[in-house]
Amino acid sequence: MRVAWAFIKRDFLIATSYKLAFALQLLRILALVPIYYYFSRLVGDSRVAELELGEGGYFAFLLIGMAFLDYLVVSLMTFNQSLRDSQLMGTLEIMLLSPTSLMGILIFSSGWVYLFATIRFALYLVVGSLLGLDFQQGNPFGAFVVLFIAVLGFAGFGILSASITVVTKRGFGLNAMMSLSSLVCGGVLFPTTVLPDWLEKVSAFVPMTYASEGMRLALLKGYSTVELLPQIGVLLLVA
Repeated sequence: MRVAWAFIKRDFLIATSYKLAFALQLLRILALVPIYYYFSRLVGDSRVAELELGEGGYFAFLLIGMAFLDYLVVSLMTFNQSLRDSQLMGTLEIMLLSPTSLMGILIFSSGWVYLFATIRFALYLVVGSLLGLDFQQGNPFGAFVVLFIAVLGFAGFGILSASITVVTKRGFGLNAMMSLSSLVCGGVLFPTTVLPDWLEKVSAFVPMTYASEGMRLALLKGYSTVELLPQIGVLLLVA
């Protein structure tokens, strides 16, 4: 635990040393959530029942989708960024020669990033609650299970991308491909049922589809962990 705390403390101090950038990341959420709210009002509720968006209508659907997408983006970027920062600061070789295992370095170096992403996710929900969303019927434990397993899968793609960067010395399109496919086909902006038939079939192979669906069912409809097994099973397979 001391090693994990040392990594988190180091990254926290680095992040907060850029005070304006750190504050803007939180203020961005305070600005984005009202935009989602008014955009959902512009869309209206005429098709809410048809699209089966659940409690809270399109606002809740969009808010949870965009908040959860943050974890995917973080997962795809954190290992590449951590690797690059360690190379630039000259600490990569020192870490690799330390008694800490390679798996430990991978996990601990992303600790603060995921902790901060969780803080942002909670802030999304808090601001959404202030704008009228009701999460009292939600299942926090089920949501945590979906989140934990989904992050394991997302992190795998991030580590794969970082390893390719180490070998080829250049960036790889995996990050862009994952982000774009999740945004369009992963049920982030709109339900996959409104997509053309061929794209709806593609969405069945996008991990974000099951992650966002499971999170919404847990937080908005209070599904139990047993009821979430279809989504959890696919996410376990991805992980």
